[in-house]
Amino acid sequence: MLERELSQSGAYLLGSELSLADFFMLPIIHAFGFAPEAQERYPGLPAVCAWRERMEALPTMKRFRAAQPPRVPIEHARRWVETHRPKY
Repeated sequence: MLERELSQSGAYLLGSELSLADFFMLPIIHAFGFAPEAQERYPGLPAVCAWRERMEALPTMKRFRAAQPPRVPIEHARRWVETHRPKY
């Protein structure tokens, strides 16, 4: 649905103007991009990819991304999964 809307609406979610809707959707799309399923699907979603590139190119987003710590696994979560795995 997002692909169709972006294909029809223009540069941003609600048309040619940047809106809060774009900033609301960006973290969702960004997080989805870490999933292997998303990496397989993104080539078939050119409007979504172009929108994300436009969003990430904004000076505000560049400053935000630069201020973020590197993305690494959360070790305590990894250990929790190993110790709480069901035993069959």
